Amino acid sequence: MNDWKRLLALAAVAGVFTVGCAGQRRIEGTEIPTQPQTNDVNAAMEQAPPPPAPVEQAPPPVAEQPTPEPTTAPPPPPEPEPCSKYIVVKGDTLWDISAKNLAYQDNFQWPLIFKANRDQIKDPDLIYPKQEFCIRHDFSKEEMDKARQDAIETPKYVPHTQPREVLPIDYF
Repeated sequence: MNDWKRLLALAAVAGVFTVGCAGQRRIEGTEIPTQPQTNDVNAAMEQAPPPPAPVEQAPPPVAEQPTPEPTTAPPPPPEPEPCSKYIVVKGDTLWDISAKNLAYQDNFQWPLIFKANRDQIKDPDLIYPKQEFCIRHDFSKEEMDKARQDAIETPKYVPHTQPREVLPIDYF
């Protein structure tokens, strides 16, 4: 049926409404012949390439989902700092530093600072600006009690500029 419709459309454009042999039907207006007639229009139709068939389009490729990596346990929390850092300023004493919030909030705990920083402090009476001390917070209750007792038993300060050879108390 599609061929007939194309034939009529081409015939209308070309102005061909009658076909030449006697005894054959005439095409006038919208009359449709019962058999196709061979003429130049039909020959042109036969030589024309058929319309392209609708092409089924393949669905777009589905992006592959990345393979999830195996989950591992979260890393352990970082170890707490073994100590807080404190930089000595002019006029500081172990007594004053131990009373600060970052230290022990107790003046009588100054021997703990001395003990933790023995590599820098020769004499607890002599500390110097720009020294960096480790303020440890992992002392046991016994160590803290001993530090308090040592601070109580330490003799009164006597001014001196050189480290003492022998300390008045064994702080260790």
